[in-house]
Amino acid sequence: MNYTELTQCSFLLDEDHFIYDTSEDSETVHLFIKSKPHECSCPTCGTLCRTLTATYQRTLQDTPIHGKQTFLHANLYKYSCSNPDCSRQVFTEALPFARSSQVRTDALNTFILGVAIFLSNECASKVLALLGVSVSNDTIQRLYDRLIFEDRPNVEAIGIDDVAIRKGQTYATAIYDMQDHQLLALLEGRTAATLKEWLVHHKKIQFVARANAYAKAITDILLDCVQVADRFHLLQNLITHLKEIFSSRLPQTLFFHEGRLLDREPKKVYVERT
Repeated sequence: MNYTELTQCSFLLDEDHFIYDTSEDSETVHLFIKSKPHECSCPTCGTLCRTLTATYQRTLQDTPIHGKQTFLHANLYKYSCSNPDCSRQVFTEALPFARSSQVRTDALNTFILGVAIFLSNECASKVLALLGVSVSNDTIQRLYDRLIFEDRPNVEAIGIDDVAIRKGQTYATAIYDMQDHQLLALLEGRTAATLKEWLVHHKKIQFVARANAYAKAITDILLDCVQVADRFHLLQNLITHLKEIFSSRLPQTLFFHEGRLLDREPKKVYVERT
C-alpha cells in the first residue's frame, strides 16, 4: 500500500511519523498515521537498529479537535535487534508522544490532569466529556497515582494549597514553585505532619504563599520565612473577619420602620377586626 503524506498536517508529529489520511463524523475525528523507516533503539540493550520485521496497529485517544473525540490510528514497525548478545530479538518502536501500552497520548494525559486538578475526579470526567474526552474518574485517579514530580531542594519561593482528589472524601496538599508554577509535590492528606516532613528537606525556602491551615507548620520548620495569603485566601479571611465584626457589634435582629433604623424593638399593635 502506498502512503501519501499530508504536508499540511506534518507539523503535528515528529520527523519520523506523518499523517496520511483523516476522517470525521458528527462526534469523532480520526487521524491515520504512518511511521517512516528509521533507526530505533532497542529498549533492552540500547542498540540502534534499522532491520524491520513487521508492522502493527496502535490506536490512541488524543486531545479533542473542535470539541470532537479524536483518535490517532498509527501504523508502526517492529524491529529486529542487531545485537547478537541481546535477550530481545524483536521489539516495537517507541512513540515520542505516547508511552508504551498507553491508550492516550501524553498531551491528552496532561490535558486531563490540567482540568482535574481544579475539580473532583467525577466532576472532571463529566466536564471532559463535554470537551470531547472520554475518561473515567478511576482512570483520572490512576493518572494522579503515576505522577512523578521534579523535586527542587534549592527552591526559594513556593505556594501551598489543598486540593480535592475526590471532593468530600480525599484531599491532598499541593506544593508548587512560585517562579514558574511547576508542581513540586502532591502530598497525601493535608496534615501539618506531612507538610513538615517535606519542609525539613527544603530549608532554603524564603517565601511561601499559603492557606491559613498551613501557617503553624511552616513557622515551626522555617522560622525566618515570609508567609503571605494568596488572593483567594486573603478575600476569604476578609469575609471571615467582617462577619466577626458585624456579629460582635450589631444585634442579631435589626428593626426598620419606613426606611429608618429603630434603636429598639417596636411595640406590637393589635387591631381588632370589625
